[in-house]
Amino acid sequence: MNLPLKIAKRYLFAKKSHNIINIVSKISVIGIAVCTMAMVIVLSGFNGIEGIVHEMYSSFDADLEITLKEGKTFSPQEIDTTKINKIEGIEYYSSVIEETVILQKDDRFETCKIKGVKPDYLFQAGFKNLMSEGNLDLELDQTQYCVPSYGIQSMLGFSSNPQYGNTITMSGMARNKKISMRSNPFKNKILQVGGVFRDESPNAGEYIFTSIHFAEKFLEFENEITSFEVFLTPDKRSSNYKIKEELLEIIGDKYEVKTREEQNSLVFKSTKTEKIAVYIILCFVLIIAAFSLVASLTLLILEKRKDVFTLYSIGFTRKDIRNLFFYEGMLINIFGGFIGVIIGLTICYLQIYFSFLPMDEYTAFPIIVKGMDLMNIIITVLVIGFISSYFPVKYLVKRLEI
Repeated sequence: MNLPLKIAKRYLFAKKSHNIINIVSKISVIGIAVCTMAMVIVLSGFNGIEGIVHEMYSSFDADLEITLKEGKTFSPQEIDTTKINKIEGIEYYSSVIEETVILQKDDRFETCKIKGVKPDYLFQAGFKNLMSEGNLDLELDQTQYCVPSYGIQSMLGFSSNPQYGNTITMSGMARNKKISMRSNPFKNKILQVGGVFRDESPNAGEYIFTSIHFAEKFLEFENEITSFEVFLTPDKRSSNYKIKEELLEIIGDKYEVKTREEQNSLVFKSTKTEKIAVYIILCFVLIIAAFSLVASLTLLILEKRKDVFTLYSIGFTRKDIRNLFFYEGMLINIFGGFIGVIIGLTICYLQIYFSFLPMDEYTAFPIIVKGMDLMNIIITVLVIGFISSYFPVKYLVKRLEI
């Protein structure tokens, strides 16, 4: 039987002779509970925001993108697709040509990015649910079509319906044309709009899709591409880093493979950095709250001096006395942390199921509770509690003349 722990439990719930000690102990429990609760709620809120950001980019960007480490274009024959076909989890892939072009409709101009892809790319990439009008065909009856974003459509004012003028003029820099004061460096082409897609992703608004055959001819890319995009099956998207390593073994050191997060590294890193920063701030607040725990232990040791001498006389060692008050501090810390986690989880799940806190008029504030976050919070509370209990108790018991 651990007698110091048993006595510590009795001290925790027993009424003290001085009411101030009870008040300080309650303040310690409340302070730790509030900080722990804040950690649970805030980190879960950041998880929800991170989920929204991930969802915003997931409908547009490929799961994996292969590009050159140095340079812009490479030959598609350098990618061994026979080996890529053998990798489990890959659903679809496409060579891609991406370049900046200028679109014109009447007297309106807009700069955007052309993305030349396989004719079936939009079907395979799940654009069917993103279409606001028209269809997904990039090639039909030997006619080349383009599929721009809704953002481009709103800027230029065109339609995919032939009755309302569904053609736009595309201008791109001619690669093989010498630039001079007298010559026009741009190459122009009139394209029919086959459809318009609408995506909430920040990247999607500046893109116009065409077939890779059209992009290659229009931009004068001679058997060259700018990237190679890979889409994974839904059940294998969580294993994207494993598949990334398999692709790197096939394509070699000349290339790099980026996941969706790495393609938009600035956005995802910003969200994670903010989460870490808030976590560190809350840790400092928890440390400040732990000072009340030090005060509570100090007052308790002063009050129990007579008990300490009694325990020492019946066989307790200095180590046993130190353990007794150390256990007392850890019990206060664990009790406060437990209350904080329970209240924090309760508030999180109330928001998940009842959405009482709105983000805007139509959307509830997102909350995602992760087990790893809870584990980190519990470890943080225990570590700070250990430091706040062990060192002050060691010093104070050493000062007692026993």
